[in-house]
Amino acid sequence: MSTNDVLNLQDVEFGYGKSDTLIHVDALHIKRGESVFLRGPSGSGKSTLLGLIGGVLRPRSGRIEICGTDITTLSSGQRDKIRADHLGIIFQQLNLLPYLNIIQNVTLPCRFSAARMLRASQDKSINQTAHELVGDLGIDNVLVDRKVGKLSIGQQQRVAVARALIGGPDLIIADEPTSALDSENRDRFIELLDTQRKRFECSLLFVSHDLSLAKHFDRSIDLTALNKVDVS
Repeated sequence: MSTNDVLNLQDVEFGYGKSDTLIHVDALHIKRGESVFLRGPSGSGKSTLLGLIGGVLRPRSGRIEICGTDITTLSSGQRDKIRADHLGIIFQQLNLLPYLNIIQNVTLPCRFSAARMLRASQDKSINQTAHELVGDLGIDNVLVDRKVGKLSIGQQQRVAVARALIGGPDLIIADEPTSALDSENRDRFIELLDTQRKRFECSLLFVSHDLSLAKHFDRSIDLTALNKVDVS
């Protein structure tokens, strides 16, 4: 693995049974600061692959390195720590906590990662950092005490981006976060995300079935070609 890689997969194979292989990836790497578009139709293994990268699933064989650490050799708790310290995740359903306000949702990752807490509060409080971040993402300051369940979908997406970015994780993983948007708002959302992740010098792995989005990224990968298992 290059010292410039934030993600490196080598000979990764996963399946739920001994003969039931769902994923077999020879190689996948993402460089520091790079944005990568991973496309694939429904059922092609996108969610499984993200589960492996995030350490939620453990492969049958192979190496998955996050910032130089092979997470396949770690315990579940150790993988949780790597995920909290190094990954910012934007879920398809956003997974915001509706009973918490904007600032409480944005700062949540720092409650699970001392490293991100330290990076986010180097010269100001964690709440000040969160206020500035949501302001940069276009959320009016008068809304920050509002529970996210009362926000529009567009506002909730910005909160999800802020939550993923806070504390400067090495890799942002976005799992089809634009699937409910029209084309104009999809493009606007991706441009916003790209601007902010460049500011924080994060890499980006953006997963979608929509090939028209590929133009926004440094590199595009077809999961049906990457995955050696025919899941059709």
